[in-house]
Amino acid sequence: MPAKRKAKPPRSAPPAAESSAAQERPEFIERLYRKIQDAPPGKKKWAAEAVEELSRLMDLSERLLADAASIRGLAIIRAQSSPEYLDTLKGLDPLAPAFARGVRARLELLKEGGGVYTTDKVAEVLGISPQTVIKRLNTGRLLALSLGHRGHRYPVWQFDQERHAVLPGLETVLSALSAHDAWMQNVFFLSPNSRLNDRRPLDALREGNFEPVLEAARSFLEQGAA
Repeated sequence: MPAKRKAKPPRSAPPAAESSAAQERPEFIERLYRKIQDAPPGKKKWAAEAVEELSRLMDLSERLLADAASIRGLAIIRAQSSPEYLDTLKGLDPLAPAFARGVRARLELLKEGGGVYTTDKVAEVLGISPQTVIKRLNTGRLLALSLGHRGHRYPVWQFDQERHAVLPGLETVLSALSAHDAWMQNVFFLSPNSRLNDRRPLDALREGNFEPVLEAARSFLEQGAA
C-alpha cells in the first residue's frame, strides 16, 4: 500500500506584533512592504537606496514638496531638481546637479507644451481605439515620452482637439527626426530655432509653415550626427 501523505500543518497566523504593525502602516507603505518581501536581492538593494533617497527629500521644505507634487507621477523628480536639493547632491556626486537640472528642464518643456496625455485620452481625442494609438506610436506617427514605470505619455501640443487630429505636418517632421530619441524630438518642437527666426517649430507648424520646419528638422538631424 502506498504510504499515506502527511497532512500539512496549518499555516500559523502572523505574530500579533507584526499583524498590529501592518495595520498601523499607511496603505502606500504597506504596498511597498509587500513588494519588497518577495523581491530578488537586486531589487531589495535598490528599494533600500530609494528609501534612503526619500528620507533625504523629506528634509526639504513643506512648501517645496507640496509644489513638487503638483504633477502626478513626477513629484520626486521635481523635488530632486530644486535648488535646495541640488546643494545636497554635490556632496554625493559632483555630476548629479547637472543631471538633475537637465531633468528639470525637460519637465519645464512638458509644462510649456500643455502637459501630457495617457493612451486612453489620446484615443478619446482622436476618436480611435487605444490599440490604434499604440500602432501609430510604433510606426512613428505620434510622439510619446517614457516616464519610467508610468509608461509612455503623449505631449498635448501635438494634437488639434477641434479637428480631432494631430498637428498638420507632424508625422513627416517626426520622420525627419527619427534618428533622435523622443525627448530630443520634444525639445526640437518646443525650442526656439535659428532657422525659423528664433521661433518654435511648433508655432510655425500651427501657422501652416511646414517646409521651413521640415528643413529645420533635417538640420537638427545633421547637428545631432556631427
